[in-house]
Amino acid sequence: MKPLLLVLSCMFLWSCNSWQCSKGVRTTLSGTDTLVTIEQWQGIIHAVTCQDIEVKITFTRRPNKDTGSYRMTQHCQDNGNTFGEEGAWRIKRGKQLQYELIGRNGGTARYYHVKGNRLMELDTDNNEVSSYFLEKQD
Repeated sequence: MKPLLLVLSCMFLWSCNSWQCSKGVRTTLSGTDTLVTIEQWQGIIHAVTCQDIEVKITFTRRPNKDTGSYRMTQHCQDNGNTFGEEGAWRIKRGKQLQYELIGRNGGTARYYHVKGNRLMELDTDNNEVSSYFLEKQD
């Protein structure tokens, strides 16, 4: 009976130590695996429902990753309405380097590409929407 009790006690202590070690690793990783802002883009666009919409997109990611999250805010200067959208982004490679933005609520992905100091929105045929571009912020 004593050997069985000794084995069970050792297993209990080992499992507790294993749980604490894994907990410590998670804490260490979350402290060093923070999001960093890599780019900010901003501009004013015109729409049918609002004359001037201030749009700002901020891309963030974890260090050494090619994907991350984004936050887009749209503020209508005519009536003061503000809309926000968040989601994930990734790089889509092809003829041109593209950002693919996928909103948290699903829906259709949006595509953008960098042209000089401008972030150009692309339509469904991968053509630039000339009236919609944002400029890079320092």
